Amino acid sequence: MKRIILLSLVSLLFSCGTTSKYEKVIADFVQTDSKGAKLDMNFKAEKLEEVSRVTVADSIKIITDNFNTERDKQMASLEKTLSIFTENIEKAKVAHRPSQTMINSYQSSIDKTNERINALKESVPEELARYENRDASDILTVVVRCTYSVDEPITNKRTTETFDFFLSPDGTRCYFQKRVKE
Repeated sequence: MKRIILLSLVSLLFSCGTTSKYEKVIADFVQTDSKGAKLDMNFKAEKLEEVSRVTVADSIKIITDNFNTERDKQMASLEKTLSIFTENIEKAKVAHRPSQTMINSYQSSIDKTNERINALKESVPEELARYENRDASDILTVVVRCTYSVDEPITNKRTTETFDFFLSPDGTRCYFQKRVKE
């Protein structure tokens, strides 16, 4: 008899583990308005699953990839500008009456554009500094997908929504939510 009760208690403890921890944080986040006032929207989590854990290494990769994409766009634009200035200086040199002022202006623009290209080639994302001396496996965010239903405050209609919630590593704080497109 003691074993049955003990097994029941153990299974009850495990069934109320991390899901309930996430559910309370998410419910509080959903039912708090932009001014910090708590609302009673009769929150009910219908499906709750941990989707991923974002580590320092993941964050560094995201930052680096975004930076490289933006840098490549800027490089392409600067190289196009450099090409136009080079064409213009060549045209100015072979003109019927070459203007030294225009040639100097184009050369100055070419030099400045080359400086910007070189600076851009050597640049690194500033955001990476905050990850120095951190273990790459440190968890920064836990992403939890939650399908829930609430009573809308204005219409009092029951609605069901699915969002990804970005939580602190210990699951006690919600940073933000992002709607899941179905």
